[in-house]
Amino acid sequence: MRVFDLKTGDSAQIVKIQLDGGALERLNALGIRVGERIEVLSFSLFKSSILISCAAVRVGLRRSLAQKIEVRV
Repeated sequence: MRVFDLKTGDSAQIVKIQLDGGALERLNALGIRVGERIEVLSFSLFKSSILISCAAVRVGLRRSLAQKIEVRV
């Protein structure tokens, strides 16, 4: 299951992040890493992006990035 498959209010644990380079480093710097729990706060209009909470940080992710983060409920 991917982060973008969750519904508003759902929480899950990050299992795998299929990114590398700068994007992965930015997520790690924000505390979004394998093993952390995330919560979906909201989706944008037309579901083009998602707002999540992880490790006391709120982060907006584009759909393409959110679909590369695998989670387990």
